Amino acid sequence: MNKRSWIVARCIVLIGALWTPINAQHVLENASCGRIVNAGRIEVRGALESHSGGTIANSSGVVTITGNARIEQSALDGRTEFLGDTASAEQRVPQITYQVLYFRGQSRKLLDTVTQRSLVSSDTLIVESPSELLIASNYPLIARGRVHHDGIVNRDGRYGAIILQGSAEQRVSGRGSMSALELDNRAGASLEDSAQISIRHTLYLHRGQLRNSALANVAIQPGSLVIRTDSASVVEFLTAHGGYSVRYDGTWPIQTGNELPANDSLLRSLVVRNRRGIVLDRHVTVNDSLYLEPQDAPTFIVAEPDSLERYVVTYTPSQLDPIYAHPRSEIIGSLKRTGLRGDSTLQLYTNRFTWLALRVAGSAVPAAVTMRTLPKTFPPLPDGTTKAQRAFFVEATDRTGAPLAALPMTFGYAWLDTPTEPATDEANGLDRAKVILLHWNGARWRNVRSSRVPASLDPSGWAYSLADTLSVLGPFAIGYPVPVQVCLDARVLLEGPYRNGTMATDLAQRRLIPTTPPNIYPYNRDPNRSSISARVIDSSIVDWVLVELRPSPSSQQRIYRTALLRADGTIVDVDGASRLCFEPTVDTTAYYVAIHHRNHLAIITADPQRLIGDDQPARALTLSLPRAVLGGAAALKPIDYTPQTGVIFGMVAGDVNGDGSVDVSDRADYDAIWNGCVQEGYFNRDTDMSGIVTTRDANKTWNNRGRTTNVPR
Repeated sequence: MNKRSWIVARCIVLIGALWTPINAQHVLENASCGRIVNAGRIEVRGALESHSGGTIANSSGVVTITGNARIEQSALDGRTEFLGDTASAEQRVPQITYQVLYFRGQSRKLLDTVTQRSLVSSDTLIVESPSELLIASNYPLIARGRVHHDGIVNRDGRYGAIILQGSAEQRVSGRGSMSALELDNRAGASLEDSAQISIRHTLYLHRGQLRNSALANVAIQPGSLVIRTDSASVVEFLTAHGGYSVRYDGTWPIQTGNELPANDSLLRSLVVRNRRGIVLDRHVTVNDSLYLEPQDAPTFIVAEPDSLERYVVTYTPSQLDPIYAHPRSEIIGSLKRTGLRGDSTLQLYTNRFTWLALRVAGSAVPAAVTMRTLPKTFPPLPDGTTKAQRAFFVEATDRTGAPLAALPMTFGYAWLDTPTEPATDEANGLDRAKVILLHWNGARWRNVRSSRVPASLDPSGWAYSLADTLSVLGPFAIGYPVPVQVCLDARVLLEGPYRNGTMATDLAQRRLIPTTPPNIYPYNRDPNRSSISARVIDSSIVDWVLVELRPSPSSQQRIYRTALLRADGTIVDVDGASRLCFEPTVDTTAYYVAIHHRNHLAIITADPQRLIGDDQPARALTLSLPRAVLGGAAALKPIDYTPQTGVIFGMVAGDVNGDGSVDVSDRADYDAIWNGCVQEGYFNRDTDMSGIVTTRDANKTWNNRGRTTNVPR
């Protein structure tokens, strides 16, 4: 029928008896001074109009509404149900305070913003499937008690939040979908009953602890944002259905927690907005963008909270640098970049003024380069307290994960030169017009001669400069140049590992070479042996050798330096890349140069060699040429031949016990090889230096019987 049916209460009282329904087929209007006191159940199968002074007292009753509702009173006790069940239709829901609020049905439940306030559920909120709530972005739904959600909020993707804002612990259950969920309850909230609440836009951990578990959790959808303040936390990892971003807000330092995803591929953007920064409790990988956001005050990511905990921020993008909105914001500790470019493009690291620009071809671009910076920290190495109070460490790995000893690059470095701010000043009284970049090669500080002097000074207090034509890696510092050192640029070949035009590096590839030279002959002749620590033994290294300088072949005044031998025969310092240089006390006097190895006969130059300063170009001394060594060809072993170079010589293999000879009296060497056959490791008996003792080693030893060294002991 076309007539509308009305139940109207004007200046009268309608009292619903306990469990006796009052049905209104279309409209229940409660106006003027009307008052409905419901102790039973009122079913409004149409619209509910309670306005113009009309009130509904529902403390122990149930009101069910299938149509639109207009309720002007600020609160409604008891249970209120919105049951509109017409597909593609909307049911208007007044934004007032309800004690128990229940939603069911296909009609979209539009939270009416006409009152310009938020809807509040003071006791219980239940949203059954397939109900959809339409929540405006500026008027969230506030739940102060239990929440059960099987429906959906804002299917169209618009932002609309449900806020857990109780004064006691809140319980949350259901398997519905929300646009945004905010926890703003100091007592926290617990997910239970196998809850899986899906979040499509934002999970805001504002106050309190979110007590989730693997069985009852929040499911973060791809592209969502998790916000956490210094007053909130989450117990377990969130369920992630794709990559999401994390933002930190507040004014106090935040120790990170399980808001960060467990999987390295899932964190898209990391935004640090709180003023005191974050302290990492785990390694973090950022795949889209990294923002240290406040512009009016510095903020930090502390990757090394103390001496026992050292975490790494891995940053994968190649085109977008980390963004440091304030010039003093920075990462304290390690930033690893994996999206690297080799075309000399500047790529930022731990702050605005610290960067690297790699100069390598496509296939040679490393898999990762890590920059570790420690503000207000002297380099933890000898003479570190004479340097600026900032330490740098640069590491790189290739595509197999193996560490690199060298990498062509330009290094932009900086330190805080703020003498009027003692709390931040790192200059240590050094004159920024005179300091340069220094490199620790594993045994001593070396000048990085491409350092630009003087350094510039930014208004923010950063002194900054750069060093180009740099290739070494490892620890760096800022300080005054060390005195000029003299260097030896020499090449030598060993018979044992020589194969097909080069020396094999099996020991390095098997990671058998110790980073400190072993306490055996000849390395134990070096008084500084035990203090040597190679940062990297990369795959180009053959083994340790001992270099000896003598004023005359038989002189007992000797200078020893342990060094590394590369596959091409180059003798390098213990960093595996730089020239072999000696202490400033060693001058440019001419020396006889002897080369010792643990299972090859030693050699010495036929003539004294004049060393050159480390500020001079390298001048190679090839010790595999008979004319260069004492004894000529008899002191060496022919190991190859090429039409271009003729016979190629190398040091004689087989002196397993280091006594200077390989002859019939060294039968113990020969027997030791046979007795140790098919052993794997770093053994003198392994004369071909393959890492495995075989009969081939025995043959090399025995084929050289009768050979002795020409180097006087």
